[in-house]
Amino acid sequence: MRRSPPLVSPARFIETGRPKGEAGSGGVLIHGRYRTPEEMIYIAGRLRLDNIRWIAPSAGHDRTWYPGLFLDPVATNEPALTQAIRQIDLAVDRASESGRLGPDRLVMMGFSQGACLTLEYAMRHPGRVHTAIALTGGLFGPPGTRWPGSPDMLAGTRFLISSSDVDEWIPEPRVHESAEALRALGAEVEVNIHPNRPHEVSEAEIADASVFIRTRR
Repeated sequence: MRRSPPLVSPARFIETGRPKGEAGSGGVLIHGRYRTPEEMIYIAGRLRLDNIRWIAPSAGHDRTWYPGLFLDPVATNEPALTQAIRQIDLAVDRASESGRLGPDRLVMMGFSQGACLTLEYAMRHPGRVHTAIALTGGLFGPPGTRWPGSPDMLAGTRFLISSSDVDEWIPEPRVHESAEALRALGAEVEVNIHPNRPHEVSEAEIADASVFIRTRR
């Protein structure tokens, strides 16, 4: 029987980029299972973006946001999943500087577990962040899941979902299912599948993410 990790503290954040009050944009970076916020800060640095302040929350001492797989029944990942979403929401508020930067100036990017949480956050908090990048992730739920919502719930939200055709953790069919579900809710979704790419963030994905952020509307 898998045990849920302890609820994470909302106090652990790493910041980088432009100083508070001076940035034109805010960003939230969500790390993967057994990864660190420092790794996401490094990935963000590879984007070579100016005028943005990044906030990277931590999943806590075990570096795991939720105990199971994203393809498990959602209930088996609770209460850790909801607590992770709460922590991310605190990071979004910090990135927005308590509202100084509106949703159109906010970016969220996550890898693996963090990518799944990026999509889940957008579903639970529609309109909070208008640019979301999921580097190897999909929507939560077992095969056959249907994701409810109104047809315009995510109107104005842009998603880049990037993955691999051979990833052992994120099956390619779920990536496409997730994209279609988001489009059905009014989102603009771009999907890039990288052949034979292992479970990592490639240089091609860094380049795609940089362009995606720079060309937001």
